[in-house]
Amino acid sequence: MSRIIFFVVLISSIFFSNFSHAKNFRWSEKKVNIDNTGAFYFDRSSVKKIDNYIYYWSLGDFTKPLEGSDIKSTISYHKVDCTDIGYQMLIFLAFDDNMGKGNIIYHDAENPDKIEDKRYDSKGSIAYLRHESLCK
Repeated sequence: MSRIIFFVVLISSIFFSNFSHAKNFRWSEKKVNIDNTGAFYFDRSSVKKIDNYIYYWSLGDFTKPLEGSDIKSTISYHKVDCTDIGYQMLIFLAFDDNMGKGNIIYHDAENPDKIEDKRYDSKGSIAYLRHESLCK
């Protein structure tokens, strides 16, 4: 039970200490996907290294809403395992306007200890290349 309370406090403090200052994010290093439907940024000042993990905020901005939704942009907080470049999105927010503006229309938070939530992108993907460079 204390582990769950710790997780809730950790995610809440990360969320409120970082996202409450969203207007202060400095999105940089724009990468556009191959079909030119989305641009992906991250805030270099949010990058934190703890042991063999990297934590950072990113923004996905889309030229049109994602299929079947009103989502025009997303902001997420990532945990990257530098041993295998696997990652988790600890916090995920979806917006009805571009560049993380407008209303939050979906949100989710993941337990950082749930290994089954770890994702692996292909080696040529924008996410993989970004994670690999951050882990160097």
